[in-house]
Amino acid sequence: MTVSHDELVDYVDAEDRFVRTGPRGGAGEHRLHYRTAATVLVTGRRDVLVYRRPAAAKVYPGHHNVLVGGTARAGETYRAAARRELAEELGISPVQREVLKLRRESPIGPCHLAVYLAELPARLEPDSAEIDRYEVLPVISVLSNPPQPFIPDGLDVLRRLFS
Repeated sequence: MTVSHDELVDYVDAEDRFVRTGPRGGAGEHRLHYRTAATVLVTGRRDVLVYRRPAAAKVYPGHHNVLVGGTARAGETYRAAARRELAEELGISPVQREVLKLRRESPIGPCHLAVYLAELPARLEPDSAEIDRYEVLPVISVLSNPPQPFIPDGLDVLRRLFS
């Protein structure tokens, strides 16, 4: 994995305690974790936003997901990172509530993931560099027959929230 020296992130230990700041993508080589935050967007009818990552994405190209989010920057809280990612990727800023915090393995190393839930707004402005296309599907159909390929963490979170 290429380390980005342009963006700094906090490296944390297995218990999510701050250790030091370093370049994005570099925590794993120091046997440390990094922080990520994502939001699942749902409707009152138990439908969920499912999106497909662009074919040119560095991580999980062409995969579907329900987790809209990414890496927290140095000094950024999980909630602030989740809000920033929603604004960058979909042009929205809904009210969120934290529903899960998990320790995960990612393609670039171990991380802590904070998951938020928010009501899906009527209007989205997706960033084509992050989201190739999207649709709103019943949670039950995503769990029983997810579009393929699908990012495993997204399905795991859906199961934890809705099974």
